[in-house]
Amino acid sequence: MENKNTKKSSSKKIRYLGFFIVFLGLISWLISPNNDLIKPYSTVVEDKNGELLSATIASDGQWRFPPSDSIPFKFRTSIRLFEDEYFNAHPGFNPFSLLRAFKQNLGSNKVKSGGSTITMQLIRISRRKQRTYWQKLIEIILALKTELRYSKKEIFSLYAANAPFGGNVVGLEAASWRYYGRSPHLLSWAEAATLAVLPNAPSLIYPGKNQIKLFKKRNFLLRKLYFKKYIDKTQYELSIDEPLPQKPLKLPQNANHLLQFLSNRGNKGKKVVSTIEKVLQLKVNEIGEQYYKQYSHEQIDNLAILVLDVKNGEVLAYMGNSNCPSNNCGGKVDLIQAKRSSGSTLKPFLYGFSIEEGQLFPTTLIKDVPTKIAEYQPENFNRKYDGAVTARTALYRSLNVPAVRLLQDYGLEKFHSRLKYLGFNSINKGPDHYGLTLILGGAECTLWELCNAYYQLSKKANNEEIIALKAIANKEMNFIKYPFLSAESAFITAEMITETKRPLGQGAWKIFSSARKVAWKTGTSYGHRDAWAIGTTPEYVVGVWVGNADGEGRPGLTGVKKAAPVMFDIFRVLPESSWFKTPSGLVPIKTCKKSGYLPTSSCNETVTIMAPAMGVHQKSCQFHKVIQLDSSEEFRINSNCYPLHKSIEKSWFTLPPLQEWYYKRRHPDYKVLPSFLAGCEEENTNIID
Repeated sequence: MENKNTKKSSSKKIRYLGFFIVFLGLISWLISPNNDLIKPYSTVVEDKNGELLSATIASDGQWRFPPSDSIPFKFRTSIRLFEDEYFNAHPGFNPFSLLRAFKQNLGSNKVKSGGSTITMQLIRISRRKQRTYWQKLIEIILALKTELRYSKKEIFSLYAANAPFGGNVVGLEAASWRYYGRSPHLLSWAEAATLAVLPNAPSLIYPGKNQIKLFKKRNFLLRKLYFKKYIDKTQYELSIDEPLPQKPLKLPQNANHLLQFLSNRGNKGKKVVSTIEKVLQLKVNEIGEQYYKQYSHEQIDNLAILVLDVKNGEVLAYMGNSNCPSNNCGGKVDLIQAKRSSGSTLKPFLYGFSIEEGQLFPTTLIKDVPTKIAEYQPENFNRKYDGAVTARTALYRSLNVPAVRLLQDYGLEKFHSRLKYLGFNSINKGPDHYGLTLILGGAECTLWELCNAYYQLSKKANNEEIIALKAIANKEMNFIKYPFLSAESAFITAEMITETKRPLGQGAWKIFSSARKVAWKTGTSYGHRDAWAIGTTPEYVVGVWVGNADGEGRPGLTGVKKAAPVMFDIFRVLPESSWFKTPSGLVPIKTCKKSGYLPTSSCNETVTIMAPAMGVHQKSCQFHKVIQLDSSEEFRINSNCYPLHKSIEKSWFTLPPLQEWYYKRRHPDYKVLPSFLAGCEEENTNIID
């Protein structure tokens, strides 16, 4: 007997456990997400104020924007009054509406009314099943589940994002832009009412078809809004006279390559609020388009423009390519992110690093003569040489030979590692792979990386903390803590490139005259394949690339001729900017006036410059020596051939023979060393070459 009772008790426990498991499963199913509600969405990019910049169609071919956190009051009120007046009160279904619909359909051969709530309509949209009583029952159950899982606000947002509005237009935001060309928050009562009646009969929107039916439905809803006192008599009378939308409009496509860039970084199917300023973006697009039309006649089809806000570390404008036909000239390529030969754009950083470490001052003379290092023979852009130039001149004229020599002295490996810290991830091979060509475009980089580097230079020059760049509001990208350039060296580097130019086409520089002070640099790759211009102020960085996406070079495609005019036109539409503050850490250092090195006793003319403290370790001048002249100061003498008490001692600036040969051709005031007086022999006083 006891055995039977024990068995019954165990059996009862098992049944209760089973019921409990089923109950838990039911609860779990009810509160679990409804996967049918998850649909592919368009990727949408807005400017910093929430204005639409660009959007791409969803993967299923529908214009379906991601759900919005905020549904405009006009549309929310209109759709609720038209579709589901008691939406806020029912648990997902309205038994009175279902009963009324059943009675209406009972006396008819077709379904006249569904009695569905907004929640049930959302379920039907997600499932796309045939309308039967059995499916209606399933919709009721799923509606209950949805109400348990989501808040009323979330359900309304999902419905507004997934309701059909005719053709492949799905959701309120897509419909608002397609039919009215603006955000749903800017719709009138008549426009909101028109969109509110469409999900019930989306085919009514087609131009020339059923316009009268749509007109009557809309005005019926407007009358209801008037009776419910959501609008007054004047608003009602004005609203019923508003015309209906006709042909769907094209969606704005003002930042397609930014859309592509952000989509590839985990934002596909999302709405992204970017840091872009729409007004500036449109101006940049317009300027870029004007130059594309001009350059396309020279078979130069592509250009890219990037504008950064230095103070806030934000991308303000992003034009990834020209508006050329994408099927034959690479118009779909985002050239802000494309790897291209860097040309001369890295030179300012090499000069800045060298100044930082006390290797030179802007006034220091550096060698500019025909050079061969192992098998490498660099040449200046114009194939001419100066013999010796100041570092400032070598940089703003972008002379190649001095830059290569400076890189050799500074150290290839060290410079390569500094560039990696600056964020040049495209320079992904070892220093030996690039060799000394690294400073002349032997490596590739992107416009994004280049602008990021000049942005950091600007931050340093203004002695501000570097913050990571943002293309999306409140989302930092590519943070790099950059320790290799002080405010003092960055400031001097920026000052050095305010006069950037090259020796050919000097007259063209008059068109760039402006009160605005800009530190800027151009670059041209080998074979005239890439033209760069990048400029910075304490407030902005503007970077421009011009060329052909397929890498085809064109005669005359240089940074100064093609990219610089675009860059300066962009600066002209930007607000007025300031200039960098002189850093307090600069110290006075006395230098030889003619050579720019630390003076020796042979330097009879010195100047005091402001330089980083490491400048005290600069080399001493090797280009001055004290010589003995005869009383006429015409010939050199020595003690073996001339009475010293009659001699005249003088400090003389002189260059090694090869440098001197080139230097004196460009400097008529240069005085070569006088010849020795007859009978005198030259002593061993050679200058190191």
